[in-house]
Amino acid sequence: MFTLIPADPPERATRLRRQIMAVYSYCLLWVGTILGVELSAFAPDTPHLMMFSVLFAINLVFFVLIRSGLSERLGDPSLTILQMATGIILTTVILHYTRELRGAMLSIYFMVMTFGIFALDRRRQMAMAGFTLFCFTTLQVYEWLETPQQAIFSFLIGHWIILALILCWFIYMGGYIHNLQSRVRDQRENLRDAHTRMEAIAVRDDLTGLYNRRHFLERLEEELSLANRNHTPLYLAIIDLDHFKQVNDNYGHHSGDEVLSRFARIASQSLRKSDLLARYGGEEFVVLFPHASEGASEAALERLRNQFSEQHYDFAPELHTSFSAGLTAYQEGETADQLTKRADTALYDAKSRGRDRIAKLP
Repeated sequence: MFTLIPADPPERATRLRRQIMAVYSYCLLWVGTILGVELSAFAPDTPHLMMFSVLFAINLVFFVLIRSGLSERLGDPSLTILQMATGIILTTVILHYTRELRGAMLSIYFMVMTFGIFALDRRRQMAMAGFTLFCFTTLQVYEWLETPQQAIFSFLIGHWIILALILCWFIYMGGYIHNLQSRVRDQRENLRDAHTRMEAIAVRDDLTGLYNRRHFLERLEEELSLANRNHTPLYLAIIDLDHFKQVNDNYGHHSGDEVLSRFARIASQSLRKSDLLARYGGEEFVVLFPHASEGASEAALERLRNQFSEQHYDFAPELHTSFSAGLTAYQEGETADQLTKRADTALYDAKSRGRDRIAKLP
């Protein structure tokens, strides 16, 4: 079903609301013009029907361009400059038919300028102010040449100066508001980025970039629930880097961090995307293998063990790294604590048998 203002994308919806607001303002202006003609404040031959018909037709084109998304291919998706130029030209034509109300009717220019305060930077606001002044000056020159006997020079100059001064004020205030809006937008983006980083910190380990222990335990509960409900296989492995304390003692903690980061990078590339890898604490890591067989889980760990043992380090070419791992299968009905304890028992078995190996518990 066609909707006048769709909810998505929100930026387009905002542009359409501004467009409808502009049309509403023109409707009020039309009513004011009709009343002005009836009260003899405007020239009786004011072609208001033709002027506003053309205006609404132009605005219909603007609406279609924005509603269809075609305007988003342009540098100004809101068509702000085109809409303001249309309003300025209309205002200039209306002023031609005003009588003693011309000074008051100059305010219509300011209504049009207000339309661009939040969308245009100071440079483009200056351009639109210059265009406004050009249109009004052109009108004054035309009327001076057309009916010089009716022109009052002091009024012409006075109106021109008033318009120029207020346009200068609009440029200053408009630029200030636009800059303020830009700062608010930047602060909002910074807050969004900070929130994103905080969310990442809440679930990620700073050093390795892997999931942290807390997030892993939350996900483990979810996976256990799914495996228990769907009767699908689930395997858990706890990995401990062998003799990691010696790396820190002999080469420094910076080198130890390099070993941890290297392991995390290799494991992330080696394991499946569906496998859940996390840093469990210190030099311990955990891997959860959902929807995997024992053979596939063990083969993945062996592949990772071989890749890790082949690593070379610039800070110690003689260093050989390895890990021990305990692998166990989830048994229906058991808790996360029971599952991790059995995986830890298997890890202890791998260490007691000389490390650099994978031990399994049923």
